[in-house]
Amino acid sequence: MSDKMPHSTTRRTILKAGGAIAATSLLAPAIIRKAWADEEPITLLTWETYHEAEWIAEWEEANGGVKVKPVVISSLDEVFAQLQSGAVKPDVVYSEASTAGRLKKAGQIAPFDISKVPNVANVLPGLNWKEPLSVEGALMGIPLHWGTQPLQYNGDVIKEPPMTWGSLWDEAYKGKVTTFDDATVNIPMVALYVGAKDPFNLTEEEFTSVTDALRALRQQVRVVTRGFDDAANLYASGEALIGYCHNVAVVNSLKKKGINSKYSLPKEGTPSWIEGTFVTPKGQRDIVYKFLNDTMSLPWQARFMKFSGSNGILTGADALKAGLSEEELTNTNIPDSEDPNFKDNLVFFREPEDVERRIQIWNDFLAGTL
Repeated sequence: MSDKMPHSTTRRTILKAGGAIAATSLLAPAIIRKAWADEEPITLLTWETYHEAEWIAEWEEANGGVKVKPVVISSLDEVFAQLQSGAVKPDVVYSEASTAGRLKKAGQIAPFDISKVPNVANVLPGLNWKEPLSVEGALMGIPLHWGTQPLQYNGDVIKEPPMTWGSLWDEAYKGKVTTFDDATVNIPMVALYVGAKDPFNLTEEEFTSVTDALRALRQQVRVVTRGFDDAANLYASGEALIGYCHNVAVVNSLKKKGINSKYSLPKEGTPSWIEGTFVTPKGQRDIVYKFLNDTMSLPWQARFMKFSGSNGILTGADALKAGLSEEELTNTNIPDSEDPNFKDNLVFFREPEDVERRIQIWNDFLAGTL
């Protein structure tokens, strides 16, 4: 989700768009605002573009002056470093769904009381979020937004949408294939390609198949990119025709330049991520859940989607109703969710069986020593 495991900083590229949306649903009756007057601040461990200062100020004003203190981090490593050091004692932690088990094991998050967030009903039905955000049967969080890592291609050269990850190994594209530098994101894609039963819990035989496939892929890859701009430049120059896409923002940035960039969701499954909203033991307070419920409202979500270019959690109809334009909606994965097979195609990241082993395999791939 990068950048981090798997996608923290780069997927948060700021795609600012104008158009503030009046968050009338955030306004609380005066009697309720008074009830919150003595509440301690709500501390968030959050990311760039998630909680802008003016949004926070608006919410504080509507809720009796209760303070919200966002602490902005830039990688998953930093999430754990901040929590373990005790330098920040958050009420809410925003982190990729696959970290839920590690956070729970460390005692950093508590089961999520979904009854206090009725706006969870706004989550689009095609997003299968409860399983990725649960640990041993207990729901630990709710989604703030989500994304896919699909197969990207040049639509002027590749006329028919490639519907298998095997296209990356097609000799016709040798030297024109690209992927990005992230072990925890690439290896699940390769595992899907070789037919692993569970791309996050590989057998020894499957590890061998993945290693063999990566060795073959290295001969195909033109460049292992280091960020969105790096990838976009390769496609814009014609040096890349097809590749593993770190984020659909790359495709959209190329479209804005007049390049016929497209993406597909391969039949083997598409690696996908969910940004989880987790509550710490300290954060089990009604005012914290009220804040989270307000951030799941249509006005807040639509504003967040416009500002960040994120998928958010809304359906297409709700996003349009809340103020997104047709073009803004088209630039997300949301229209894909209308496909009846969409839900089954998404393969959400989970904590893998051996992170260090995967990193070593990937480093050998980069070095050409597999």
